[in-house]
Amino acid sequence: MRITSIRERPEYIPALLTSLEEHWPACMPWIKKHMEQVLRTGGPMPDAYIAVEGVKVVGGYTLAYKEILWSQDTGLWIATLYMDPAFRGRHLSPVLIDHARRRGWELGEEKIYLASEHTNYYEKFGFHTIGPDACAWGEPTQMFEADTLPPEACLPAA
Repeated sequence: MRITSIRERPEYIPALLTSLEEHWPACMPWIKKHMEQVLRTGGPMPDAYIAVEGVKVVGGYTLAYKEILWSQDTGLWIATLYMDPAFRGRHLSPVLIDHARRRGWELGEEKIYLASEHTNYYEKFGFHTIGPDACAWGEPTQMFEADTLPPEACLPAA
């Protein structure tokens, strides 16, 4: 599986949007707006990454700075972390999560956040719950935090 920014491979955006629309229709206005912002800005943020296996888009995630609801601070957030249902169960989501945490480190961040209604999942990958959050589309969720990862933290042990 290759992970790349949509800035580098914008031709994959329609396939990603089609897959996301099928599974997350309520999120599509925000996702489309985010993709447009990524393509308009020179970077490094916001950004969106796609996971490609062969020539098929199998997943992806977005990264953006946004406010932390209960504070005046902003943080780096993983959003719309997605894996095509046909590719779930192959342990590819952890690869995307590690990629996001490494990108956070490269951007000089110590922490990275995400919001999800899934409990007992992200904790397996170093996240811990830090409080309630409300998703952009209004559904109640939990806010999770993890340390970013230096590049060597993700290399296989020798």
